[in-house]
Amino acid sequence: MIRSELDVFYQKRKTDFETTLENVQQQINLISNLRILVAVLFLIAIYFAFTNLILFLVAIPLLAIFVFLVSRHNALYDRKIHFENLVKINRFEGLALNGNFSGFSPGSEFIDPHHPYTHDLDIFGEGSMFQAINRCNTINGKYLMAQRLSYPLTSASDILLHQESVQELASKTDFRQNFQASGMEIGEQPYDREQLLEWIGQPSFLFGSSRYKLLLTLLPLLTIVAVIAAFFISVIKPIAIVLALSQWIILGVFSKKVGQFHEYISRKKNILEKYARLLHVLSKENFKSAVLKGLTSNANDADLKVRSLASLVSYLNARLNFLTNLVVNSLLLYDLQCVYRLEKWKYKNSAQLTTWLDVISQTEVLCSLGTFAFNHPAFIYPKINSELMIKAEGLGHPLLSEKECVTNDVYVGNGQSVLIITGANMAGKSTFLRTSGVNLVLALAGGPVYATLFTCPIINLRSGMRTADSLKDHQSYFYAELDRLKTIMDELRSDKPLFILLDEILKGTNSTDKQSGSIALVKQLLPHPCLAMIATHDIVLGDLENQFPQHVRNFHFEANIENDQLSFDYKLKPGIAQTMNATFLMKKMGIIGSA
Repeated sequence: MIRSELDVFYQKRKTDFETTLENVQQQINLISNLRILVAVLFLIAIYFAFTNLILFLVAIPLLAIFVFLVSRHNALYDRKIHFENLVKINRFEGLALNGNFSGFSPGSEFIDPHHPYTHDLDIFGEGSMFQAINRCNTINGKYLMAQRLSYPLTSASDILLHQESVQELASKTDFRQNFQASGMEIGEQPYDREQLLEWIGQPSFLFGSSRYKLLLTLLPLLTIVAVIAAFFISVIKPIAIVLALSQWIILGVFSKKVGQFHEYISRKKNILEKYARLLHVLSKENFKSAVLKGLTSNANDADLKVRSLASLVSYLNARLNFLTNLVVNSLLLYDLQCVYRLEKWKYKNSAQLTTWLDVISQTEVLCSLGTFAFNHPAFIYPKINSELMIKAEGLGHPLLSEKECVTNDVYVGNGQSVLIITGANMAGKSTFLRTSGVNLVLALAGGPVYATLFTCPIINLRSGMRTADSLKDHQSYFYAELDRLKTIMDELRSDKPLFILLDEILKGTNSTDKQSGSIALVKQLLPHPCLAMIATHDIVLGDLENQFPQHVRNFHFEANIENDQLSFDYKLKPGIAQTMNATFLMKKMGIIGSA
């Protein structure tokens, strides 16, 4: 599928799901009306059954029909929510094709001005790479997606395996969207996963004790037998009462522990059902790539086990109903029965729960990258090599429209490990640096890149483009920039290979100091294993190519001023920029006089 067909594709899916949603809503309305009718007939049958006992035989099937209709209504309502989410997904994807990512989380909570590159490259925030890529709906999934964009995969084999998974998922739109829609069905609270894992780590106070197991089996059995017998033998009534009261005494002894236990797990039913649905969708899909097959194997039967945990939590929550609590705790030691079964579930499955939740998060990340790949069919999967070299052809910024984006070729490596990029304001220097950095981030995350060819090593990315002062840290702008540069140099001196992007070094000092400091910094880079792109207005830095022809190359973006009009072609060219435009623009805007 080509990019121009994607709008039609998403619009058709949206229309199809809207039609299905309308049919489901009609079924819900029909079931609702039938349920009311059956309920009325049941009440009428019960009312007249007191004078005509045969009507009790009519009431029983009516009750069964009513229960069936309630179950059917609930199932249809779940389908309704699912199709509403599918409509929403395809509407948002259609908008995203045109640069409107507002339907997706921007990941603003992950913005970190001190990160080595994410703040400079607009990885997080409104209109960011995260917002363009992320389709995760669990909190941990979003966190893992943020981690993937902030810290690259560390081996070529891992990247290749993830590329295979992303490619396979790109072709499975139905799976990706069903998985995403299932994740949207129930909102998740920040503490849900943490509390579940804390609960898993708590020691059991009932399960594992043969004494408590005997008590929970024998006492309810004796109580129920005594209560039934008391209807026929009056002398048994005091025994039945004593047995019932003894259950409340035992419950009183454990009330504090049961209350604490319930506090941890009580509100987890809905989120557990969400996890179970996600695992169910994953376990039913057949994959070929190794990573996805591994995730699927870990999800097998996990949906049933997580759903059973949700049911056990629901049973424990029934203790909050006063009348239910009064009856079942008098006969069955109900609270302790629920706790015992939950602890039994924990004993059998606790070691796997973290794995199951991680499987969901990892699948969300891969589906996000798969959707990104599907939405950009012209993007290619990069080749990872062991040589300290980055080569790209047709390189563009992934957030720019492919119709409007001007692409460039670039090589940085042996013979030109440092590129000095000069040019006028707005000519494209900073955008080019961000384009190079963002595509490297995608490449090392296992995703596709905006290029026709892209080869890179596994290398750490460092940037200095948007350094900010900090009142909180008592740092001036200039000191913050020096601190960033010091961190980069410290890493280089430890022989850590780096890809470095710097935009206007030492902006916070005077021009003479800035030039001498910038030249000295570039010279410091040369002995170390690094690749660097340095954007600057100072054409004096271009002299470094003559001094170090084996390492430094000059490139530029040119501004064109013709007939009192300013224009740019945004094409990277060899050499030093010849045209600057600050004075021209100030005159054009009336800031300074034209004389």
